[in-house]
Amino acid sequence: MEQLRIYTLVDKETAAHYFKDHWSKHRINLPKFGFEVKGVWIGNTPGVANQVIALVSFPDNADVDGMTERYMKSPQFTDDTAGFDRNKIIK
Repeated sequence: MEQLRIYTLVDKETAAHYFKDHWSKHRINLPKFGFEVKGVWIGNTPGVANQVIALVSFPDNADVDGMTERYMKSPQFTDDTAGFDRNKIIK
């Protein structure tokens, strides 16, 4: 199963920082929790320049919410997001 995740950030500079500095770490650690990262992009037109878009996949019968929760409570997630204000993700 695949899932498109869209993260809308406060502005395009914050999106660029999140994409470059933090998604590079997510790409390494998400597979440890059962996710496969198919691709990650940053919006490239004015209406979506503040968005980071990720396509992830996981096993068909997976508990995606449980997988996500385990990752978000892990030391890896803490390390992946160190120095980033998650309040800057507005949607």
